[in-house]
Amino acid sequence: MKTTGSIQNQASRKYFYELNFIRAIACLLVVMVHVTARNYHMNDQTFNWATLFLNQVTRVGTPMFAIISGFLLYNQAINRGFQLNRFVSSRFTKVVIPFLVWSFVYLLVIDYSFPWQENGREMGYFLTHFFLGDGYYHLYFMMVVVQFYVLFPFLQFLKSKKSMIALTILAFFVNYFHLRRPFETGNELVNIFIQDRSSLLFWIFFFMLGGLLVHYWDSIIKLVEENAKFCLMIAFMLLGAGIYEYEVFGFYSSTRIANLIIMPIFFICIIGVYFLMGNLEKLRNQIIELGNLSMGIYLVHPLTLYLIQQNAPFLLERTRWIPAAFIITVVGSIIIVKLINKLPWGQYIVTVAGKKKTKKAKQPDHTPQKQIAV
Repeated sequence: MKTTGSIQNQASRKYFYELNFIRAIACLLVVMVHVTARNYHMNDQTFNWATLFLNQVTRVGTPMFAIISGFLLYNQAINRGFQLNRFVSSRFTKVVIPFLVWSFVYLLVIDYSFPWQENGREMGYFLTHFFLGDGYYHLYFMMVVVQFYVLFPFLQFLKSKKSMIALTILAFFVNYFHLRRPFETGNELVNIFIQDRSSLLFWIFFFMLGGLLVHYWDSIIKLVEENAKFCLMIAFMLLGAGIYEYEVFGFYSSTRIANLIIMPIFFICIIGVYFLMGNLEKLRNQIIELGNLSMGIYLVHPLTLYLIQQNAPFLLERTRWIPAAFIITVVGSIIIVKLINKLPWGQYIVTVAGKKKTKKAKQPDHTPQKQIAV
């Protein structure tokens, strides 16, 4: 699937179509994890072979989000410079405020006893619970991202290729040893935060890997484009290795040591799907559009699942209905995100990514057919 001169100069690119495509895939994978997890809890904490398969092979979605986040931040710093005021303002409105809003929303959904209520939780317990991202089961990753944002103004000074290689190797070993045995500090409160799944130490390698990929992205994209089928085959082989892993060693989570080896290869190889869909232009564009909504979907899809469980629990209880539950969750979440985004302050509640409409730019011609920008 070769094309000549199909890769734009990276410094001039403000919108990575192939990356947004992968972000959509990661979003769908995360939704499937939570759909099958709900099935697990509604069936006396047991999986059957089908739900176990769907739950385990989709657990690569969250590390993919971390890689994408690292890539986008470093791409901005490396190719267009870093402005602290703009960075803080942007991250606060796009991530911190939605995290705060949805933490309270989900705490209200589960009828949490706030400290200011009669017989409510103690303030210290509430603040710890809140800032660990335990307002609901998916919000912990928002805190992981926030921690990386706090660290990034310092990390961005070391953004040369050599520095990024060194930092990524260092992050690999920090991540590995923390997964083997979470670090001890001697302080109980600090231990709570660094040993919780919301600790950046469980994820730092994936963010740094994303930053490192910025330096090699054009070469990677060209290589994947020319070997898309082979890359897809490698991706399926890695998923097969994941199946072998849970069959032999048992159930695993998104924070597993194997991901440190698997994810760099899988993330690159799965891009092959983007190129193989070159003849399915409309569908590919729809997936890219879904990528624009991915953060909003991530925030609201547990609410959609909660509504399904309250009104049509059979969709989540029985394996035969899992595909329907998954589709309803995705579609329902898209509708909620789009409705919220139309509100006067909707952009502060759910973040919708997208290309600025300053100029009608064409999507990079990765395939012989021209693709409509979304």
